[in-house]
Amino acid sequence: MTHSYSTTGNRVGAAARDYGRRGSMAALAAAVLMSVAVAPVAAQTPRGDVPIHIEAQPLADALLQLGRQTSLQLYFPPELVAGKRAPAVNGTMRPEAALDSLLKGSGIQYQRSGNQGFVLRPVSGTSRSTAGAIRYAPRHGPAHHRAGPGGSHRVTDIERSGPPDAAIDVLERTELEELKTGSDSLATVLSKVIPGMADSSHTVTDFGQTLRGRGMLVLLDGIPLNTNRDSARNLANIDPALVERVEVLRGSSAIYGGGPTGGIVSITTRPAGGEPKADTTVTMSTPLSRLRRGRLERQRAAALFGQQRDARLCVRPRRAPYRQSYDAKGHALRRSQARATCSTRTTTTSAASSASFAPDQRIQLASSAILTPSRTRAGRRIRAWPNCRRAACPRRALDGLQLADQNQIRNTLVNLEYEHRDLLGSQLSAQFYYRNYYSRFTPFDARAVPVRGGNVDQAMQDSEVFGSRLTVKTPLGRDKRTRVIWGMDFEQETSDMPIDIFDLKAYDASGGRIFNKIGTLTYMPPITTRSIGALPSCRHKFNEQWSTEGGLRYQYARASFSDFVPLSQSRVTNPATVSGGAVDYSAVLGNIGVAYKPVKDHEFYAAFSQGFNLPDIGLQVGNARAGFDIGSSDLQPVKTNNYELGWRGAFGNTLGSLAIFYTTSDLGDVQSFNNGLILTRTAEKIYGVEASADYLSTDERWGAGGTFTWMQGRETPQGRDSQQMTGYRIPPLKLTGYVQYRPVPQWNNRLQATFFAGYDYRLNGVTSFGRRDVSSYTTLDLISSYQVTKKDTVTVGIQNLLNRYYYPLYSQLLRNSNNTSHLRRPASRSPPPTAPLVTA
Repeated sequence: MTHSYSTTGNRVGAAARDYGRRGSMAALAAAVLMSVAVAPVAAQTPRGDVPIHIEAQPLADALLQLGRQTSLQLYFPPELVAGKRAPAVNGTMRPEAALDSLLKGSGIQYQRSGNQGFVLRPVSGTSRSTAGAIRYAPRHGPAHHRAGPGGSHRVTDIERSGPPDAAIDVLERTELEELKTGSDSLATVLSKVIPGMADSSHTVTDFGQTLRGRGMLVLLDGIPLNTNRDSARNLANIDPALVERVEVLRGSSAIYGGGPTGGIVSITTRPAGGEPKADTTVTMSTPLSRLRRGRLERQRAAALFGQQRDARLCVRPRRAPYRQSYDAKGHALRRSQARATCSTRTTTTSAASSASFAPDQRIQLASSAILTPSRTRAGRRIRAWPNCRRAACPRRALDGLQLADQNQIRNTLVNLEYEHRDLLGSQLSAQFYYRNYYSRFTPFDARAVPVRGGNVDQAMQDSEVFGSRLTVKTPLGRDKRTRVIWGMDFEQETSDMPIDIFDLKAYDASGGRIFNKIGTLTYMPPITTRSIGALPSCRHKFNEQWSTEGGLRYQYARASFSDFVPLSQSRVTNPATVSGGAVDYSAVLGNIGVAYKPVKDHEFYAAFSQGFNLPDIGLQVGNARAGFDIGSSDLQPVKTNNYELGWRGAFGNTLGSLAIFYTTSDLGDVQSFNNGLILTRTAEKIYGVEASADYLSTDERWGAGGTFTWMQGRETPQGRDSQQMTGYRIPPLKLTGYVQYRPVPQWNNRLQATFFAGYDYRLNGVTSFGRRDVSSYTTLDLISSYQVTKKDTVTVGIQNLLNRYYYPLYSQLLRNSNNTSHLRRPASRSPPPTAPLVTA
């Protein structure tokens, strides 16, 4: 739970953790002396005994019961426990003691993962299911079954649309806590370890961070964070300090409705329950490029856990001061495209409580609120420099901003989950959730945009979401080789976008730094989108070698809005009103896959799956002109077809995976024609290769590995020839690698590198949005952790170890033709080193 924030310059961060009643200051003092950040300090009481009652039965079922009766979270592939039985375990004892009894004589051992997690693996430690033994490396093996008190809806728990054990990567909290010290955000962590994922923007936006060249659905405890009017802030809505586990499913999926045309990022927060304890995290960090001029940035977080019989509790407050990023030369960086210098602060409060009121039933209520305001000290408006060569004029800040309400993100969630493990032989999971999302964007001089009313304005988005999901899993047959899954879900989203408008004279006279609010107008009226989906699917295991899965999903959606006056009419003497209306769309999607295991520790699979996106009509409705009629619109979900072949396996101590994918879609963006909305016919084809390899020595002292991602994308706009897709959709070649060394069991060191190749996205040499000739860049990070005592751990992370001065892909693509995003720097004829231009 340590952050080391740096976007361009190298930065050091460290974590000191104390798991005792009395806080040991040794780790904290050591971190301060090393001029690094200090992170988790925790207090914990000894583990308590809990009543256990488990009858003799198959091991898989016994482990599920243990998870329900205790706070343990157990992860294991089904083949690991297949055919094994567990003895009866009864009495009052520590949860680990009960686990030891169940696994006795089974040839299975466990390894701790995170707060309450345990990964099961063979005693030999060389099977493919031991990917978790390689710390930091994503698990590219088969999806682990999960038994424990956490939420019901997880990517690996609710069946995926795709083959059994398809391309899923898993990161546990232990790995995340240390990986975060070498990255500026959760989005950057994922881009460095997940094959197929594009680089992050290194800002608050996740625009352009695609998965297999398409959009990804972000789930937080099963709740979709994507909205129909997408503001590209989904990963920014998550406080990394609260994350227990991240699962990434690569490839199209329709399980959770619209959004995951490229895959799913499912994030699980720390669960309620466990032994009574209090964890406190103190984090401090500083950029190395400003050691003499900078100051330590401090953060503090706390978490309270407890359990009393069948009731569990977790409370997690956190508040961080305003945080500023700097480049490799010590210059302050922006956190969004139109802001010059900005610092952000995150305040988070979350709580979860759960209760088991029957042996097979559990209910959990959780809530969280995150507020991330920005504090900008510089003006937004920067002069154009037509004669400034590309990449030669990094933008600099202007002091004197006067803006009452600055950028911010606010996200509130309430989540109610119910689970019945044995309802007439079936497992039932139900979820009800509420979400309120608010985002205020950067002010924008929109006088050159005809449909914006000739204003300098600042847009806001306010979304309110209600949703529910019901899943029933029924095993069939005595050996339970067949499982039928039925699911239904419903979601209602209401989103609107008002804008504040500002005095034009004050804005111009100040050079774009004074914003005096004079009113509020409607940019996008409240649009209510209701969607409902139904999902039947079936999984069958023929034998130890062959298994298959298939299913269908029906999706129906309806979007509606009331009469409103569009911005295009705001300065008209007699403004016209756009009449409200509604539009309906539906789709049927399918998936089928097969997996084959010719020998132990090797598996091949083939799959076809479909995903879809609901059209984002809000942007076009907001730009409506007089006479707009939603009734003349022709909309339907944007469907994608995903074809995939893959292999995963183990050769001794080396784990590997390989996936070849090909996706197609026929429809493009929503556009307005003849005062209505249609989906343009822009056929897309994306194909690529993903690979990974991880090695761990038998004595677990040495480890090494990496990933490979290559893809290409072609689009064919209606009436035009095929052309390559933009850099915001298709990232260039990506290579990642790491080496880790553990000289003693308490000390672990990791050196990781990330390389993005250069690529020319221009069409016929002409630059445009998302189409530029981008340069390659490489970053190197160092992470080291040392367990001082059983209660204290120090973690040190240095991001961008070589202090590389560069532009990430997002910033290179954002530059416009006359360099209005740059200020002139001293003349230089040779292209200087590039620095990340942090924009959104």
